Amino acid sequence: MPAQGGNTMNKVGLIPCAGGGSRLGLPFAKEMFPNIHKSYYSPIIMYTIDAMQKAGVNHLIFTINPQKTDLLKFLGNGKKFGMEFTYCIHPEPRSLPESINEAYHLTKDKTVVFAMPDTYVQPGNFLDTLITEHESHLNRVVTLGCFTTNIPAKFGMVEFKDNLVLGIDDKPLVTNLKWMWGAMVWNSKFTEEINRYVATAPESLANAKEMILTDALKPLIKEKQVYCYCINGGSYKDLGTYDEIREWAKEE
Repeated sequence: MPAQGGNTMNKVGLIPCAGGGSRLGLPFAKEMFPNIHKSYYSPIIMYTIDAMQKAGVNHLIFTINPQKTDLLKFLGNGKKFGMEFTYCIHPEPRSLPESINEAYHLTKDKTVVFAMPDTYVQPGNFLDTLITEHESHLNRVVTLGCFTTNIPAKFGMVEFKDNLVLGIDDKPLVTNLKWMWGAMVWNSKFTEEINRYVATAPESLANAKEMILTDALKPLIKEKQVYCYCINGGSYKDLGTYDEIREWAKEE
C-alpha cells in the first residue's frame, strides 16, 4: 500500500551540482562531459535526468554553484525535456549536506528523490523501483538504493540486516561490506535532520573540508528508520575521474 502523500505531485528530484569538479580539472562543468556513446551531444547529467523522468519525477531541483553557466544554459527551465527545473545557488563548493540544504525551502514538505549528476547507473529505471520500494512502507523515512562495488574506499558502505540499515561506513580503506548507497528517497523528517545537522554543526566542523551526509543519517539509523533496497544485478559508476571514464567508455 503506497504511503500517504506518495503521489508524483508531492515528489521532487534533487540533484547536487555545486561541486567544483577538481578531480577532473575540466574547463567546463563536469556534468557537461559528453556521453561518448551517443551520436549527438548529450552530457552525462542526462543519465540522471532521464532516470528521474522514467520514475515520473518531473520537477527537478538543482543545487548549483554560480560558475556553472554552461550547465544552466544547457538545461534551461526544463521545458525542452518536458520537465520543470528549479535552481538553488550554492555560492561555495563546500559539502554535500550544505549543498542539499540550499534547497530546504523547496524540499521541506516533499518526498525527495536524490541522485548524483555525474554517474552512470543501470538499470535505467533504478529510481522508479527505489521509489516503489519506499512508498510500499507507510512509516519509512529513508530508503537507500544500494549497489555492489569493488572499490569501497570511494563510497558509503552499508551494513544492514533484513533491509534495515544498521550503520554506514564512509569510504573505508578496508571492509567486509559489499553494498554501497548510490541514491536515496526520503521523507520530510530527513530533510529536517539535514537542516538541523548543518545549522548546529560545531564551528570546527563547519570550517572543515566537508560535512558528511551519512553523519546526518545517524540519528535516524539509531531510530531504525533507514532501510536499503539492494538492486541486484545493477551497476553504479561514479564518472568523477578519468580512470572511471575510461572504464565506462569500454562498456556500452
